[in-house]
Amino acid sequence: MGVLGAIIVLLGVAVAGLVFGTGRPTDRAYELEQRLRCPVCKSVSIAESMSDTAVAMRATVSEQIEAGRSDQEIVAYFTERYGDWILLDPPAGGDTLPLWLIPLGVAAVAVVLVLTRRRPADEQGQLSDADRERVAEAVAGMRATADEEDRL
Repeated sequence: MGVLGAIIVLLGVAVAGLVFGTGRPTDRAYELEQRLRCPVCKSVSIAESMSDTAVAMRATVSEQIEAGRSDQEIVAYFTERYGDWILLDPPAGGDTLPLWLIPLGVAAVAVVLVLTRRRPADEQGQLSDADRERVAEAVAGMRATADEEDRL
């Protein structure tokens, strides 16, 4: 029972190490790397890019995490050097505010156009009394013409 108990304890420690262990800084680094754009690749995060610049930036992220800096401090470090462009999701403000507002404005205009151009269901297919009289007169005139042609 002593050997079995030792194995169970070792497995418990191994599982606890995997679940709660050293993976957190790596996860944090990866999350930060996903937020930063590669200056060489333009539309790819530094986590996905294999360029030398992205490798150096990933190393800088890891170094700053090990130094105990917060996520905001690390992001600020890169935005000071590259500007807001380095962020894959730029903040909603300043120069990027139109990027966030234009799609909302287009959607609002589309909704207004759809609502104003759509006729209510009550008006569709309903004729006014004047229109009904004109239709009745036209039908009567056509019948009279048809009757005269039949007599000939």
